[in-house]
Amino acid sequence: MRILFVTSVSSSHLAPMVPLAWALRAAGHDVRVACDADTAPGALALGLAVVRVSTDGGFARRHRENVRGIPGEPYYREKDALPRMFAENALAMLDGLAALVDRWRPHAVVHEPVAFAAEAVAAARGMPALRHLWGPDAFGTPHGAWLRERARELVTAEVPGSVWPPSARELVIDPCPAPMQRLGPGEEVPIRFVPVDRPGTVPAWLLDPPERERICVTWGTFTDGMPGGHPLMRAVRRLSRPGTEVVLVARLEDLARLGELPDGVRTVSGVPLHAVLPSCTAVVHHGGANTALGAVARGLPQLVVSDTFERALNGGRLAEAGVGLHLGSQDADPDAVEAAARQLVTDDRYARAAAALQDQALNRPSPAQVASGFEELVARCPVPVESITEGA
Repeated sequence: MRILFVTSVSSSHLAPMVPLAWALRAAGHDVRVACDADTAPGALALGLAVVRVSTDGGFARRHRENVRGIPGEPYYREKDALPRMFAENALAMLDGLAALVDRWRPHAVVHEPVAFAAEAVAAARGMPALRHLWGPDAFGTPHGAWLRERARELVTAEVPGSVWPPSARELVIDPCPAPMQRLGPGEEVPIRFVPVDRPGTVPAWLLDPPERERICVTWGTFTDGMPGGHPLMRAVRRLSRPGTEVVLVARLEDLARLGELPDGVRTVSGVPLHAVLPSCTAVVHHGGANTALGAVARGLPQLVVSDTFERALNGGRLAEAGVGLHLGSQDADPDAVEAAARQLVTDDRYARAAAALQDQALNRPSPAQVASGFEELVARCPVPVESITEGA
């Protein structure tokens, strides 16, 4: 089979799909990744055959322009800023994606949740399409469901005659363990989350057991939200104390902004996160789905300091499952972060809950198992009766 994976906006949206893409390749299927200009470098670094279907590379800039950046106030300047940005991205991809589909003629499309161009083109061509989640399904929440419908409305306004696939019958590939998940429209296809990061060199000291308790701190690569950067940038110094080592995983440009750090803080950049976590006792992070599920796979307690809706969703679900604590950015002053992190590593209820959740995560079908039955999955996919007749 020819299988087209579609992603947009960020390579972090692609990473959860990579293990399935490689499993399908290993099973003998032909796999391509279609993406926009923003995502292409990261997609190439993840080792797959990439087709860039849009030259638009302005999502990060548009995001910065739309963030309000005032603590305690709505994150975006306008209510529909985020779905509007997703719709703009989808419209920029439509023509290139449709041309690729018409020339390569894939048997199925696998797309991440906000790759709305993939939904539109698959509907237009009557092709099976499967939605591949990052983690907790935002579309299973009222705000996320509104975001999806609003983005679809904005795309439809520019593509007359659009008919979207029947959401209630779509297949949803889900890497998130059940205690964290409230699935939106569609039927679940469970899959095990396998952490994927960009290639990097692992320092030798990570191969040795740590001499003291070790906490990993990271705020990801997308820090456009609050003035002065993510709140963890201001709190990281407080997490180092006698008997505790902090390993800070961050971009070089973020590390340069921090200045001198205490002796108990060790910094790394360009090291795959999944190589850092095995030696850690707990993780303090921004709530990104890849980080959250990567820590779940390692059985680690987590403190999430969130600054967006999706990250707050991830942090809240971890807290509900008993494996961690969640602070919103408005409440995450250094004292609060230090107190929460200390609670996380001194109360063994979090470690026990994390170990139980890890068991559930690892017992989900492997990407190889899902790939082995992929043809049967595709045969079950609904395809629309009508099609998009213009603009796709």
